[in-house]
Amino acid sequence: MSRSTRPQSAREKPSSNLPARAQLVAQTRHLSALLTIAETTTQSLDTEKVLNDTLDKSLEILRFDAGFLRILEPGTSNLVVRAARGLNAPEYLSRVVSIDSERRNVATIIFETREPHISSDIRKDPVFKNRTMEQAGLISAVWVPVMSKNRVLGVMVIGSRKLHKFLKKEISLLKAFGSQLGMALEHAQLYDEVAKGKAYIEDLVENAGDAILSTNLEDRILTWNRGAEVIFGYSKDEAIGQSLAILLPPDRMRELEEVRNKVQLTGIIRNLEVRRKRKDGVMIDVALAVSPINDKVGNVSGFLHLARDITEKKRYEQRLRELDRMKSDFVSNVSHELRTPLTAIKGSADNMLDGITGPLNEKQTRYLTRMKSNADRLTRLINNVLDLSRIEAGKIDLKSAYLSLVTLAQEVAESIRPVATEKLISLEVASPDIGVTAWADRDKITQVLMNLVGNAVKFTPPHGKVTVAVNRNGDQWTQISVTDTGPGIAPEEAEKIFDRFYQIDQTGKQKARGTGLGLAISKVLVEMHGGKIWLESAIGGGSTFSFTVPAQQPLQIEMPAQ
Repeated sequence: MSRSTRPQSAREKPSSNLPARAQLVAQTRHLSALLTIAETTTQSLDTEKVLNDTLDKSLEILRFDAGFLRILEPGTSNLVVRAARGLNAPEYLSRVVSIDSERRNVATIIFETREPHISSDIRKDPVFKNRTMEQAGLISAVWVPVMSKNRVLGVMVIGSRKLHKFLKKEISLLKAFGSQLGMALEHAQLYDEVAKGKAYIEDLVENAGDAILSTNLEDRILTWNRGAEVIFGYSKDEAIGQSLAILLPPDRMRELEEVRNKVQLTGIIRNLEVRRKRKDGVMIDVALAVSPINDKVGNVSGFLHLARDITEKKRYEQRLRELDRMKSDFVSNVSHELRTPLTAIKGSADNMLDGITGPLNEKQTRYLTRMKSNADRLTRLINNVLDLSRIEAGKIDLKSAYLSLVTLAQEVAESIRPVATEKLISLEVASPDIGVTAWADRDKITQVLMNLVGNAVKFTPPHGKVTVAVNRNGDQWTQISVTDTGPGIAPEEAEKIFDRFYQIDQTGKQKARGTGLGLAISKVLVEMHGGKIWLESAIGGGSTFSFTVPAQQPLQIEMPAQ
């Protein structure tokens, strides 16, 4: 009896271990499959290779007939087939599926639920109304999301041409495959983006018109773009490895050390104009920008140099300066030549009006008065042109002294009062402190005031008012303002009012006489004193021109706030 039971016990023992052993084999097979897919997805950053290899391994491991991968195109809502096996219908593989489609399909289900869609019999699944899968020869299939960081990147479809009931372990394995593929796909896409960005930047640098090169701490050239080849004449092979000193004139060798020290001290140098030597020995002018190149821990490991050839620009600037000087000399000479006959004409007219040449009738007096007025106007124009030419040539010097601005403003007002009275304009000088003084050139400030007050009277309509105000602006500045009740100046006009030869457009009105130089000259004269001139105006609300001059002999004065 005991003997008969032992064989039975021996037979039962192995049979009782079969489920555990089968389970262990299955787990080992699943782990092996996951390892295989993990190796497949991590061995390459080539997106196409990763997709195709993953699909091949998935079909091989699960022993299925067919499958394909639909991946979301970046920046769109379209899923396109990127890899397929066992399916040959071109119209099916080329079809684009939109996840934004109003018609509910498997793709929209996957993107909404982030879970697999299992169909043991496609023929009975209501989701497949078009029967395209059935026409492709598949009967059973499962759709698994390709995911990374909870974001669906696409769909992996595994199918069979025979009726197949998918097991839970198969679905779990496919979900793991989808996650592995999603991570690999995201890494590959990121790599592609970085590679494209890197290639784009390298292409920009290589094809830039400026010279872009890098050096190490010893000024050895490490990189050399096409722009550098054109500007300096050395090819890339000739330049890389050489010292940057090959570009320096013999008398400027210390310049490299000075540039290095300045960059390490300030961080960057911009628009440094230097002389450089080409390969053929020709000297050129370049505008140089140099910035440090830092290593991973922030230490300076080299320098980036950006150089632009400005030789022609410098040559044109020099020629323009010569032409400008010639123009200024010509204007000055012509103006002086014109002043001599004008002075004679004006003097003769004055003598005749004074009765030196005998009595005049009313018509003669009217004609001579008109001649004198136009001679005065022409004299003022010539004086303005002469002032402008002297300013451009830098030939105007200030003869500053302490002067009473209130007294000066009153003198200017009195000289212009006849014109104001003729137009029935009230002209006043207002100051709470008559003792306000300034350190300035009397003649230049008189000229500025004559321009500002004269313009105010000119543009103010009859029965209007012009006020000259003198005030202190802090301890170091004195401010003079000329306010009128004229039509005002539009903002777009105000931006150009101090430009040379600019005159306000008075649509529908006769253009005011003048050269458009008065305010431009006034601005220069005020700025020569270290002051500032500005305008405050509104259409229909009049205008106020203000300027500042030093209240005392300046040593170091801060600019006044406007």
